[in-house]
Amino acid sequence: MSDYDALGGAAGLRRVLDDFVNRVMNDTIIGFLFERVDREQLIAHEVAFAAAHLGGPKAYAGRPLPAVHRPKRIHRGHFRRRAALLRTTLRAHAAPEDVIARWLATEAALMDQVVSPGDCLG
Repeated sequence: MSDYDALGGAAGLRRVLDDFVNRVMNDTIIGFLFERVDREQLIAHEVAFAAAHLGGPKAYAGRPLPAVHRPKRIHRGHFRRRAALLRTTLRAHAAPEDVIARWLATEAALMDQVVSPGDCLG
């Protein structure tokens, strides 16, 4: 069984990421980064990206991560806060710990593509 299937397939992943995006957008630490972001569009991108690395049926066809994220001046602390919110959300949805670990490891490997070059904060 893939991690995608372990999370409940398309419907389960959508539930998790709907909750996650709400948490991120309302977070007092990183929520400001999402003030002008369309919620539904963000969820769609998150679902497509997550499905691709969790063994789902679709490949991610969005813009490259650096092109999307680096102009936002994201720092390592912001990135780590997002990861903490993802962990909390996955646990709230009773995701298996091995799935959580693999998902977070995949995300952590992307840090240098997302954070601003030369970031020394956090």
